Amino acid sequence: MLERIPHRDEAIEGIEYTEEYLQVHSRNVRSRNGAFLKEIGRAGRGGRYLEVGSGPGILTALVAEENPGVALNALELSPDMISIARKYVESRGLGNRVTFLAGSVSDRQQIEQLGKFDLIYSSFSLHHWVDPDHSLKTLYSALGDKGIMLIHDLKRVWWLYYLPAGNGFFESIRASYTPAELRIMMDRLSIEKYEIKTPFPYFWQTIAIWR
Repeated sequence: MLERIPHRDEAIEGIEYTEEYLQVHSRNVRSRNGAFLKEIGRAGRGGRYLEVGSGPGILTALVAEENPGVALNALELSPDMISIARKYVESRGLGNRVTFLAGSVSDRQQIEQLGKFDLIYSSFSLHHWVDPDHSLKTLYSALGDKGIMLIHDLKRVWWLYYLPAGNGFFESIRASYTPAELRIMMDRLSIEKYEIKTPFPYFWQTIAIWR
């Protein structure tokens, strides 16, 4: 069994660093999030969206562009990331449809105050969550009657786990969950309606959870 090594859960601070983060991650957003964007499209939900861990706003902008009828709330831990993301989204003419919120997925009270959502999604942030049971339960309670939650993240696989840890990607692989661990998590939370998909190249996965 590949032991899970938790990732440090800390906000990315500093405008200079967050601007660099935006430049680096905007280069390969389609390869990183293409399959996940298709999942969001297949969900066929309008209305209100909540993005958890929006980072520099790259995925936020793509989701807003591809779903023009939705109102999108984007939750992010780092105020500096929010500053960069807001500028990025506004530069694409989407500022009036996206609301950025500084906060944590672990803050149940804050999320409850936002109301109900038709779609809640998160990309590459689950492995950072200190208490995923608590956070998933909080998000699940924020789903509307026919809402769906899509959580996209890395998967812990042996053929990447044993490579030398020279950067954040391999640290994230070690901190991510296996499908078996996710199923155990769903059982603990008494979530029965879910599906785990593992698209190519098989070191990431998407959990779809329905009300």
